Amino acid sequence: MIAKILSLYSFVALVFLTSCSNPYEKEIKEVEELQQILAGVKQTFGTIEVTKVTYARETYEKNMSQIKLYYNPDTIDYNVVNMLDFYKGVKKSSKGFEEEYFIIEENIKFVENQLNILKIDMENKANFKDDLTIYIQNERSNIEQLQNNLATMIYNYEYIISTHDTIASKVNSILFQNVE
Repeated sequence: MIAKILSLYSFVALVFLTSCSNPYEKEIKEVEELQQILAGVKQTFGTIEVTKVTYARETYEKNMSQIKLYYNPDTIDYNVVNMLDFYKGVKKSSKGFEEEYFIIEENIKFVENQLNILKIDMENKANFKDDLTIYIQNERSNIEQLQNNLATMIYNYEYIISTHDTIASKVNSILFQNVE
């Protein structure tokens, strides 16, 4: 009799524990992994200083207008021409940079919110039917797209800043020599 009661209590405890477990544990872990990846994206994004890009572009525009005004095209040294061609990359790379920056920032916030909502829904055992895999895959794709866009932005950012840091002072020096 005691064995039957003990086995009944064991069965009830097992059923209780099984019913309390979340059927989405695996998917919750996937979303947590995506949240960690997004945190890395967010951290990388935080290294970009838009004001530096704006300053580099404004300095480029000022320097180039001064060059056109004061520098005689007939006497341009070959090395100076090459340097100025390289410097023009600041203008090309900074075109639309700020707009893209704010788009990526909004997309990061959007994906972060989507992942948080999805995780909460899974923790509350919402009924997803067969759509949960699609939702997770969509968020994974969104993060991959963010990573690609951010990689391009970081490449442009580093180019703009390094080019500005190395060439702007040389262009200023050329201008200073030619204006005198």
